[in-house]
Amino acid sequence: MSEATIPARDASGAVLVGVGNYRSLPRLPSALNGIADLAAALTAPRDGLFAAESVHRLADPESSAEVLDSVAAAANQYTDTLLFYFAGHGLRDAEGQLCLALPWTIDKKTEADRTIVPIERIMAVLNGSTARRQVAILDCRYSGRAMRAPSAYNVHLLTASGHNERVPVPAEQRNTPFTGALLDLLRGGVPGAGPWLTLGDLYRWIGGAAEDPTPHQRAVDDSAGLALGPNRAARRDFPRRAELAMRVGWKDPARAARLYAELVIDSADRAEPKEALSYRMAAASWLGAAGDAAGALARWEAIRHDPHADATEVDANIAYWRERLAAGHSPL
Repeated sequence: MSEATIPARDASGAVLVGVGNYRSLPRLPSALNGIADLAAALTAPRDGLFAAESVHRLADPESSAEVLDSVAAAANQYTDTLLFYFAGHGLRDAEGQLCLALPWTIDKKTEADRTIVPIERIMAVLNGSTARRQVAILDCRYSGRAMRAPSAYNVHLLTASGHNERVPVPAEQRNTPFTGALLDLLRGGVPGAGPWLTLGDLYRWIGGAAEDPTPHQRAVDDSAGLALGPNRAARRDFPRRAELAMRVGWKDPARAARLYAELVIDSADRAEPKEALSYRMAAASWLGAAGDAAGALARWEAIRHDPHADATEVDANIAYWRERLAAGHSPL
């Protein structure tokens, strides 16, 4: 595991932009919550890597000039690390390039140009900054299109979606799924990931439901090793490891199966019997979900001998996987 790069606290800053009170587009209160919560995570009193006065929040900026001026000021001030974050609606211009929607944006080609911020303009400012490292985290529809911006070549990009995926508008949730996952990782950590949580760690563990957009990352040199916060999880935090394995499993069942298999080994003789059993059962289920019916069957047959197992549940799973194996295909 390579050593993480820690931002120089006195020479690093962030501009967090959240737009929630749209006039013509669906409102996004979660975007405003996101910049407040992310600022709190980055500037945690005891171990935050950014100084509170260096994290600048823009809530519902009224014009593109307000956004660009704030980014430009930060670009001229910080010499180590500069982070830009946006949460809100993303639109496409006539050329298909990503644009960030502001409160007065109207999603019509004849009106949008006056009320949007083209991502290329943001990237150009970041790329011309005095900071050694530039990072952009984008939580909006079509955010993956930022990778097409000509000036983004030197900017580490972490996006909530790909080029054409739409990010669902969360209903009555404090945060969007993407930002909520980032915050959960910064607050709860990743067991075994090292003392610091890096951009690469965040990308690997965002996970999400199967129907959620797939996050994307593009690193510049070793930028994935840039830390955004301390890792608050201990290696033996078995419940946290199980939670993260479940999170990534909906998009990558094989990875979840491997993670649970490691958890079974590490928790043996260290976890309570029923807790250890739950990990064995999850490992069996995810192995089957990954397409290995024979492996799933073998694991369930081994679980049958566990005195804490529910015989009815175990026998039902054994019967199910025998049927799938006989049919010659997996359940997916």
